[in-house]
Amino acid sequence: MKKIILAFCICISFISDAQPSLDLGKFVYSHSPRAGLTEKKSPLRSDFFSINLNLPLELKKDGDAFLINPFLDHNQVEVAGYDFHVISQGLLIAFFKKDLLKNWNLLSGVIARRNIQTVEKIDDAWQYGGLLLATWKKNQTTSFKFGIYYNKEFFGNYFMPLVGIDLAINAKDNLFGVLPGSMTFERRLSKKIFCGISFRALTNSYRLQTFDPCFSGDCTGKNYLRVDDNQLGLFADFYLTKRVVVTAETGYSILRKYRYGFKGDRIHLHADYKNDNFYCRAGLAYRLRFR
Repeated sequence: MKKIILAFCICISFISDAQPSLDLGKFVYSHSPRAGLTEKKSPLRSDFFSINLNLPLELKKDGDAFLINPFLDHNQVEVAGYDFHVISQGLLIAFFKKDLLKNWNLLSGVIARRNIQTVEKIDDAWQYGGLLLATWKKNQTTSFKFGIYYNKEFFGNYFMPLVGIDLAINAKDNLFGVLPGSMTFERRLSKKIFCGISFRALTNSYRLQTFDPCFSGDCTGKNYLRVDDNQLGLFADFYLTKRVVVTAETGYSILRKYRYGFKGDRIHLHADYKNDNFYCRAGLAYRLRFR
């Protein structure tokens, strides 16, 4: 999904009592070079920029809340020698219902986004989706999450079951996330330095310009680019002030695949390009910590 669920990972975990911090605003840049280690014939390259805002609106103290999450992503990718500039502009609106049942909370959300190649005009560029995520709070240090996510991708309907955990292991260590979207182990080294291991899975599709929709005989067909990536990395967070955080991360993409596709009512053609490689990632965030 557009992040499975990168548009959702922070807000899901926060309002579901599930992570030790919330980034109210965040800028991220990541780069993965052209040539991979395992496959030289299908070079892939990615330069990714992202800006996210997370605006929680409590209806009552420590109770029900809305979360508004506008975001803008820009990805410049190279697939088999061709450059694509694609953007994602979207808005997530989520509602958190506290104590739906004893020790159970419920998060429901809808998302609309425009995923498109940066050309003058392309029709049919909007995607719509949503999610439900229930949280069972076992005790003060442990919560479990279960749910479902859906999005109308350009390659078809996309459903994904969700399972997550928030575990305060001890005073210094935390484990939190919602799979298959993300999972993070975080260790506090000092008041200003945190480090750990992160995993995130990305699935996204963008509408591309279609020059000849009738070449296949199905004139309803349109082109798209699908990006699948699984990133496993080591990170360090440096607190410049109590709220301002700089993040550095490096790791390796696993089972990375870019798909150039053409889909119509009666036909679905695609070519897949696979290439794992290292990536580096840097970010700047305004963060609230809760533990």
